[in-house]
Amino acid sequence: MGKGRMMRGLFGIGLGRVGLLTTGAIALVVISTLTGRGMLTGADAQPAKRVIQPIGMKESAPEPVAETESKSDPSASVPAGTLMSLSVPALGISEIPVVEGTSEASLSQGAGHLPGTGYPWVPGSNTYIAGHRIGYPGTLSDHVFWNLPTLGEGDEILLTDSNGTTYTYAVSEVFEVSPTDLSVTAPTGRDVVSLQTCIEDFGDYWSPGPNWYARYIVRGTMV
Repeated sequence: MGKGRMMRGLFGIGLGRVGLLTTGAIALVVISTLTGRGMLTGADAQPAKRVIQPIGMKESAPEPVAETESKSDPSASVPAGTLMSLSVPALGISEIPVVEGTSEASLSQGAGHLPGTGYPWVPGSNTYIAGHRIGYPGTLSDHVFWNLPTLGEGDEILLTDSNGTTYTYAVSEVFEVSPTDLSVTAPTGRDVVSLQTCIEDFGDYWSPGPNWYARYIVRGTMV
């Protein structure tokens, strides 16, 4: 997602950064130089090898597939609430809140769970989480998913529910899709998590907006 823009297109949200008129020009983004894996920030940064090729536009989600037995702990109790936390060690993300919804208020708190999609404690779920590419200064949304394209196959994604139960996933697929492609939110027949952010265009991972024509999804399978 970009310079103060909320997730739009796929979720119908297109708000600008604080103080930015929706019809105004996008201000120049100045990105600090960071070091280490998962902290690459410029045009010279190379995304991880694609796990699969981008998929094309689809107008609607397919019919949900039959749920399969979850690999999560069957003795774990269902949490009372839906609040989760997200950790991605390869990106330096640790216990970022995942709140319900993909509105500006939700995403500014860290990342947002797309309502109507699954949860890690529900067998057969595609737990779908959206986050900003650039976000809002002074909030946990700030650059939270900027380095998502550096994730590669096998990297860990950890979700922890309000009971303290942690579900571990390994990156298994990468997609670039149109904002209208809702198929990526549907169940897959496996226990998966999908992390979505915006990119400027197909194959363009490091331009900081302003248009955000494509959606970049990293999917992990529960292990």
